[in-house]
Amino acid sequence: MKYHVFQHLVLSSFLANSAFSQASNGTANNSIVSIPPSDTVLLPATFSSNYSLSFVDTVLPPSSGVHASLAQAENATFISYSKAFLNLVGDSPSVRLIAGPLEAEFAYEAGVYVPDLNSVWFTGSDPKETGLTSFQSPRIVLNINLTSNEVTVPNLTEPVLVANGGTYHNGKVYICHWGNYTYAGGILAIDPKTGKTTTVVNSFFGLRLNGPDDIAWTTGPDNSSDPVMFFTDVDYSAQLNFTGPAQLPNAIWRFDPTYNSLQPVISRAEINSPNGVAVSPDGKKLYVTDSPVSNLQGHGPGNTTGSAAVFVWDLDETITPVNKRLFSIARTGVPDGIKVDAKGRVWTAETEGIVCRDANGRVLGLINAKTLDKTDVPIANFALAGNKIIVLAIDQIWEVTVKEELSWIV
Repeated sequence: MKYHVFQHLVLSSFLANSAFSQASNGTANNSIVSIPPSDTVLLPATFSSNYSLSFVDTVLPPSSGVHASLAQAENATFISYSKAFLNLVGDSPSVRLIAGPLEAEFAYEAGVYVPDLNSVWFTGSDPKETGLTSFQSPRIVLNINLTSNEVTVPNLTEPVLVANGGTYHNGKVYICHWGNYTYAGGILAIDPKTGKTTTVVNSFFGLRLNGPDDIAWTTGPDNSSDPVMFFTDVDYSAQLNFTGPAQLPNAIWRFDPTYNSLQPVISRAEINSPNGVAVSPDGKKLYVTDSPVSNLQGHGPGNTTGSAAVFVWDLDETITPVNKRLFSIARTGVPDGIKVDAKGRVWTAETEGIVCRDANGRVLGLINAKTLDKTDVPIANFALAGNKIIVLAIDQIWEVTVKEELSWIV
C-alpha cells in the first residue's frame, strides 16, 4: 500500500486569499524607500520616540525632510539604509501572499528550507485552533510547497509536542519541541520525504531539557570537522505551563553525534534568554539572539534583566564558542529567529520586521513588518530559500523575491 506522507488540510482558506485587504491578487507593494544612515543618528533636537515604536514612527517636526522620508517608509515593504541592501534586493523585487490569512496563528516559528522538495517547514498553531494564540497552542509542524503554495501537516512517526524552531541538515529537518509534563521534549530529526521521525536528544544524564528553542549545525572553521549541533535551551515552556519547573539553567548546548556527547558551552551567565541560533557559512562564528520577554522571564527568580540583543562568538578549532561580543540590539521589541545568508549577512526577526545586517553588525535594511503583519504578534521567524525570503507572518505567509541568492546548507 502506498505510504501517504502528508495529511492534507481541508481548509480552502489556506490558499492565498485574493480578497485580503492588504493584497491585490495575492501581492503586496514592492516599494523601496532609502533613508540615509545620517538620518538614523542625527535628528532635529525636538524628536521623540520610545522602544515600543518603530523608527519610522519617530515624531519629528512636520517641516523636516526626515519626517517626510519616515512617513513614506512606513508604507514601504523595503526600507534601505545602504547601497548594499539596494543591490541585494534589486530593482524589481516581488512580494506575494502565498498562504492565509487564517483566523489561527499557524505560521510562527522555524522556517526550514528543504531545497530538494522546494518546501519550507515551519511550526505554529493548529489551523483548527482558532481560539488560541501561538503562545497558548501546543504548536504543530506544517510545511508549504513553494511550487504549488499548498500547506500540509506531515504525518510524523513520533509525537511532536509544542514544536518550535528548526533547521535542515544532511537531508533531515531538525525540529525542537518542548514536550509536556509527562513526555520529555528535545530535538527531533524528520525525513521530509517519508515523515519518519527520530528523537536525537532529550536528556542530560537523566535531567530533562528546559525547552529547546532553535538549532544550528556546523562543521566548524573552514568546514574542516565532523558536524556538530548547537541548540538553545530556555525555560519558556515552564513559564507557559506546558511543562513542569526547569531542571537545568538556560544554556546553549553542543551535541556531537560522533561521541553522543552533549555539553553546555554557553551559560546563563553569558546570555539570559537564548533563543535563535545560527552559524556563519565559513563555520567561524556563532550567533545567538537574547530574547528577554518581560512576561515570560526565562531567567529564574532574582535574575530578571536581559538585553534584546544578538551576541556573537568565534568558533575555535574544537568548535567551542570563544570571544563573546555584542553584535547588535533590536530597535524595537526583541530579536527572535536568526539566519545567516550565503554571503555572511545576518538576518533577524524583530518587531520592526526582518532586519538585515552585515557581518560587522551594521544595519543594511529591513523588510517592514507594517506591510506584512497585521496582527499584534511580532514576526518570530522566516526562511531563506534561494533568492526568496519566506516570511512567517503569524496568520499568513509571504514570499519575498530578491535579486541575490541567500540560502546555503551545511
